[in-house]
Amino acid sequence: MLEVLRALPYFSDLPEELLQRVCDESEPRNPVAGEVMIEEGSSSDEMYVVVSGELGVTKKGPSGDVQLAVLTSGDVVGEIALLDNAPRTATVTALVDSEVIRIPGEAFEDLIGDARVVRRMFKTVTARLQGIEINLRHDERMAALGKMAAQLMHELNNPAAAVGRSAARAADVYKSLGAVTMSLAATQIDAQKRVPELQPQSLGPLERSEAEEEVADRLDAVGVPEAWETAPALVSEGWTAELVDEALDGLEGEDALVLARWLGMRSLAGQILEELRIGANRVSELVRVVKGYSFLDQAPIQELDVTEGINDTLILLKPKLADIAVRTRFEEDLPHIEASGRDLNQVWTNLIDNAADAMEGAGELSIETSSDGDWVSVAVADTGPGMPSETAERIFDPFFTTKEPGKGTGLGLHTVHTIIQRSGGEITVDTGSNGTTFTVRLPVMADEAPQG
Repeated sequence: MLEVLRALPYFSDLPEELLQRVCDESEPRNPVAGEVMIEEGSSSDEMYVVVSGELGVTKKGPSGDVQLAVLTSGDVVGEIALLDNAPRTATVTALVDSEVIRIPGEAFEDLIGDARVVRRMFKTVTARLQGIEINLRHDERMAALGKMAAQLMHELNNPAAAVGRSAARAADVYKSLGAVTMSLAATQIDAQKRVPELQPQSLGPLERSEAEEEVADRLDAVGVPEAWETAPALVSEGWTAELVDEALDGLEGEDALVLARWLGMRSLAGQILEELRIGANRVSELVRVVKGYSFLDQAPIQELDVTEGINDTLILLKPKLADIAVRTRFEEDLPHIEASGRDLNQVWTNLIDNAADAMEGAGELSIETSSDGDWVSVAVADTGPGMPSETAERIFDPFFTTKEPGKGTGLGLHTVHTIIQRSGGEITVDTGSNGTTFTVRLPVMADEAPQG
């Protein structure tokens, strides 16, 4: 075994005594294809050196297992968890019949006493973390995209269905309005002179119901067959029972009926057009939000209004926040910042999504923005149970998670921390029994910062 380790670059120049001590405590193993050697979430007791064959490293992600790496002769695996004495962050499986050396924790302690091993280990760990993070961030983005697409379809369905219903009603009302306009023209009534200047009023549910009933009674009195349908539209436009009486003053029989029907159909057509406008605007707004959220076709770094990004994120996460009270307090004329819009929106998504999870879908989410000299601050607070101090201390560590394997990549807050640091900012956490608050500070654009 000594000669096998000596032939590997990782161990080639280590002292004979150290290598012999490691060999005395280690053992060779021959895992067969498909054999699981390390299970994600298990305790850390050993590391492995690959002598021959191939080992696959995978991690459970939101959309299934993510392939992180394939290890071959000379590679080591398991040292990251041993360094931190933490549960395994990934699963290692033999892809083919392989030959490995199992180095237990005691021998690992001997190895890290040599500065050369420590340097190589940190170099290996750094390179591996970079590769792993790229793969996991891609998987996380894809999972978030799928979730966001489902939420978007849910949000689009309501206005799209409303537009469809209003369009179908518009076709019927168009025919009826055309017919009643022809009848009105035959009466020689100057209808426009009988339409007063209307002013819609803000009515409570009870007041509106009473007003609609009174207008419907006036329409019924002259024989309007669709009074129940047109009365709400007339009230919304500003008509009252008294105004209907004034419009019909001096008319009897067929003349009164034709004018009353024309007034009702005219208001109903206007109401339907307004419904179509609202529905179409809602669809257009959702498309704008998604495009703004993803910052399609824009440069990596943009001038950003933090408030807009947070509002867009809240709209897209609306289904998840359905039973959560959302309170926002945004500073007016908040200075702009320079950052990657897509990455920064991922920050807001992760913080808000985690807050909703912490409250288990019920509670109060508070988001506040403010500026202080050269900095813009964003505080995201929840009313969840908080975190233990030992958890809060490690919350930004790579792959640290309090969730079961597969319930999350454990990358969310590490990604947040990385994005904020890359943007020149900082993020802190304050947690207790009354909830948790994450505070993000980002530098103001140079031309918007106060001049000294």
